[in-house]
Amino acid sequence: MMTVLRPLLLMSPLLLLAAAMTANADPCGMVPPVFVGNEIPITRVGDQATYVFYKNGIETVVIRPGFEGKVDEFGMLIPFPSIPSLRKVSDNIFPHITKAIDPPEVVVYANVFPRPSLAGGVGGGGFGGAPVNDSLTLQKNEVRVVKEEAVGMYEVAVLEAGSAAALKKWVDEHGYQFPKGMENACNDYVELGWCFVAVKTKVGQKSGVAPKPGMRKVNAKLPANATFDGHVQAMGFRFFSKELVVPMRLSTFNKGDLHNIVYLLTDRPNKIRSIPAEYVVRQISGAELIKNVTQPLPLRIVGGTVKSLRPFQKKNLPKQRDPVPHNGAARDLFATDLLAVQEGRLSHPHEESEKMLLRIGERLDLRGPEIDKLNEDSLAKKREKIVAKSLTQLKRMTLTVIDGNFPREILQNQNLTFSTYRMPQRRNTATFYDAKTKKPAAKQQGRMYYGKISTLMPASPTKQVAQAHNTTPAITGVLALFSCVLIGSVLVTRCRIQARSASE
Repeated sequence: MMTVLRPLLLMSPLLLLAAAMTANADPCGMVPPVFVGNEIPITRVGDQATYVFYKNGIETVVIRPGFEGKVDEFGMLIPFPSIPSLRKVSDNIFPHITKAIDPPEVVVYANVFPRPSLAGGVGGGGFGGAPVNDSLTLQKNEVRVVKEEAVGMYEVAVLEAGSAAALKKWVDEHGYQFPKGMENACNDYVELGWCFVAVKTKVGQKSGVAPKPGMRKVNAKLPANATFDGHVQAMGFRFFSKELVVPMRLSTFNKGDLHNIVYLLTDRPNKIRSIPAEYVVRQISGAELIKNVTQPLPLRIVGGTVKSLRPFQKKNLPKQRDPVPHNGAARDLFATDLLAVQEGRLSHPHEESEKMLLRIGERLDLRGPEIDKLNEDSLAKKREKIVAKSLTQLKRMTLTVIDGNFPREILQNQNLTFSTYRMPQRRNTATFYDAKTKKPAAKQQGRMYYGKISTLMPASPTKQVAQAHNTTPAITGVLALFSCVLIGSVLVTRCRIQARSASE
């Protein structure tokens, strides 16, 4: 997200012009591919993942674009039905969401010394909020800057436009390239009264800002003709919306497959209308999510049982099985969104405090995971209070995972809308789709245990059989039913023999 405005899932990226360069690509895979200099394209890398939350008229969208190409600045242009609150989100958010769905297992080898343990695979609806177009009507040639702010590495402007032509003029004058052919889609959003969020930033060189002994200043500037390969800062947008909607029309301006993964947290199981139901690969109840983000990680013991573990192995288990390092960011995200609904507001005090700390860091040219960690630690107590206050509301929610190549012809003409859908239980297991790997879970050895150390319990016999043979609970159920029928037949035969003997 820097100077290429294009929409992720719902965004329209356009590329910011850097010095004498011109470009027009979307790092998130939303607008047409861009070429910079000697026709070096900016292309999307990694999964095109989007988190969407919706309840009682409040919606959240989280993105973290990945791109590669020859550019030192880029940005995005994103349509929203109302003015959003902006915030930085943990850069680990999507790995943490996948591990909230399928927690990693802690694998311990019993009776083997000194082999170490391995981490598996380690409110109500009463709120205000005026729609964007409640203000004075804009003229066709007018663009109004509603607000501007810095969020970490991003400079953000929220815009209202009287027409796509006026929006195009604004982005051209402010150093962006407006993708050809996007006027009709933008005019549709203008007529609906939506606003646009323009995001831009610079990509700096890591070696120029990494702390070193004796270092007195930083140099984040990229060398001439430098390329970038990776992901940039994750961003969250929370806004009021009368219905759950994800505007992805602008994504069709990008060539190639429109492969997306949507993590949809709502108060009922859903699917995307006009897109095959088979794209729904997992649905996790809120109760299961709470357990996954608060209870110790599953324990798999290979070559023995709990009694076989050595004292040092048992001592290390609490730390190894702590879920927070693996899915704590997802837990916090779920809790803050639910609290927003409870309190009817788009931004929390700790989120505004974090933005202030980020602005201070940018002024001092301080950026990176170390700075993020310091900021997170300073706000940890506030986060914990929010989790304790609102996480129980997660019980009423369902997390749906939608994964696939979205049909271009569908996305070109409509935003994503949703309908109630509950996927078949036989497919709703990690055996068919493990969220961490995005493919069927591999067969594993050993015995599974769940719960705290003091009350550690092995998985039920049915679950053990399913795991040991990499079968689904449905297949295991069939085997159990067959066993019951067989035992019943033996008993009936025995009774008949006894009856015949008695009559004789």
